[in-house]
Amino acid sequence: MAAGLVVIIASAARRLTGFGFALIGAPLLSLLLSPQQLVIVVLWLQVFLGVPAAFEFKSELDWPLLRQLALGGILTAPLGVFVLTYANPDIVLLIMGFCVIAAASILGFFPGVIKIRATAPANVACGMLAGVMSSSVGMPGPPITIFFMGQTEMSIRQRRAMLISTFSLLACVSLTTAFLSGQIRLDSFLLATVLLVPALIGGYLGEYLHNHLNAKLVERFALGLVFLAGLLCIARAL
Repeated sequence: MAAGLVVIIASAARRLTGFGFALIGAPLLSLLLSPQQLVIVVLWLQVFLGVPAAFEFKSELDWPLLRQLALGGILTAPLGVFVLTYANPDIVLLIMGFCVIAAASILGFFPGVIKIRATAPANVACGMLAGVMSSSVGMPGPPITIFFMGQTEMSIRQRRAMLISTFSLLACVSLTTAFLSGQIRLDSFLLATVLLVPALIGGYLGEYLHNHLNAKLVERFALGLVFLAGLLCIARAL
């Protein structure tokens, strides 16, 4: 019940802004699941949701940029799996919380300060950082979100499409790496399957709100939820 509610909120934020699923879902689900189960469930859900999104947003996507981000993720995903397997869970939660709060603070208070030129080395480097975070805590959001918010030449619609698609693609990379390392368990897959219904409900809710609410107001609300999730994550670690 509680996990389903978290997934609805996180999925709604994802459809509203393009980000927020892992930034909100991972910290809150960490209160209910073990770190290993949390990461696999979040990755599965992003893969499930990414399949229809790939068809929906295909005309908005910058495929060379996506490939470069995915390459970076492939290079560092094994390191993230190593961290997930051997790191102290409380330390992982603490790092997760600070990363979430830092990302929310930068996006909320200094949205125009970071302007990243989308060159191939920068794209791969961003993918590498996101790959570690995706495989270790199920949360590639901070580097990817900040990266795309710095692409001021993109329209709001294209930025949302690229964010959603990038998160889904990196989730595929991380999930494949986790499978090859023996991290995938049947109970995590079954839980993700059950939570797919709340995820779809949240997606429809988020799309409805996206079409009827002011975009800036929605973004501020989502960032507030992200910040709160980071605080909860730190509180649990301590």
